[in-house]
Amino acid sequence: MHYCLVTYGSRGDVQPFIALALGLMANGHTVTLAAPGNFKPLADSYGVNIYPLYGDVEVLVNSSQLRKSISTGSNITFVRSMLKETHNMRGPLFDGICEACKTADAMIVVNTCIFYVAAIGEKFNKRWLIVQLNPPMIPTKAFPMLMFKFPDISWLNPYSYRIINSVLWQVSKKDNAEFRQRVGLAPLKGSLYDKILHDKVPMIHAYSPELIAKPFDWEEYFTISGFFTLPKITNDKRLPVALPDGLTEWLNAGTKPLYIGFGSIPFPDEKKLAGMINDILATSTTRIVYCLGWSPSPELKSHPNLLVIRQADHSWLLPKCCAAIIHGGIGTVAAVLKAGIPAIVASIFVDQPAWGKIIEQKKLGVHIPWRKLSAAVVLKALTKLKQSHIAETIKEASSRVNKEDGVGAAVKMIEAYCNI
Repeated sequence: MHYCLVTYGSRGDVQPFIALALGLMANGHTVTLAAPGNFKPLADSYGVNIYPLYGDVEVLVNSSQLRKSISTGSNITFVRSMLKETHNMRGPLFDGICEACKTADAMIVVNTCIFYVAAIGEKFNKRWLIVQLNPPMIPTKAFPMLMFKFPDISWLNPYSYRIINSVLWQVSKKDNAEFRQRVGLAPLKGSLYDKILHDKVPMIHAYSPELIAKPFDWEEYFTISGFFTLPKITNDKRLPVALPDGLTEWLNAGTKPLYIGFGSIPFPDEKKLAGMINDILATSTTRIVYCLGWSPSPELKSHPNLLVIRQADHSWLLPKCCAAIIHGGIGTVAAVLKAGIPAIVASIFVDQPAWGKIIEQKKLGVHIPWRKLSAAVVLKALTKLKQSHIAETIKEASSRVNKEDGVGAAVKMIEAYCNI
């Protein structure tokens, strides 16, 4: 079969789909990955055919409007800003997704792009599935919607999902009606979220049950598969991201460093971050490898215990570190868990606080919202995370996660559904 995989966002939204594409290709399927054009080099490095969608997400997240909304830490403010940005590019984005999906037999879409693909699927009678990278949005009595502050009361928990899904629908239904009109469909009478539940559209949650177990009251077509992980690379020369100059030598010259990196999300306060790093170096013997990602370079003092790099392959670098300070996006959370090192989740917004709380509850690290970061707080956390019982918990969880085959489980579910 020919599958079109549709995703849009940061590397954490794209890399899992490259892993899924490889899994489908290994089973003999044809795959087209519809994703932002700035990820073409990454897709090409794995031999995945990409249809480049309109826009450069790195430029988008570094725009003054989005950086301002990120710094507030408010999910509502960020969602409003993001919807405004995507509204302005909706035409060419929708056209690109339509073109990418034209010859596909079925579509697999990230949860944030369901509005586009749902209309295409209905109009052209194509099967489609959802890959959820955020905490669940399917109603359950097991826990409330984790990205918002709701009390955990069993009989009330399902209503938390209905409230948030209703709000999201209200702010997006106008654009959804436009997408449907462009392919000759009438506007929906109710919510798309309700239609997804009614139509029993399968949803694969691409993270480990070590973090969130499948709720007891979900239907069988909602599943938690395990992380979508790229094949492990054992030869440094085959890394999709070349090793920064001097990194191997610096790592070998001393003790395991603390990794600091916020991936595709620019850190909201560069001066605060620089001050924290400089203070850690001045008051301890901690070595630090700071990965800039999509953040601008802060003003850091030169120090033999500091190495600043733009990017590196997490699966290669993190096992060589003692711990990691991350923003808490699910892709980096997965990499840290697989590396078997403790996480300090300095959450900023959206799903990151939820993952940070889960990491702390599971004793796999600590959650320190970014505004509370300081050298003293980080050094205290590192001391706590060195305790033997925490290290053992992390080691055992990492072992279980590394045995999971999220891509394999997803491919099996996709084939079963699409071959009916």
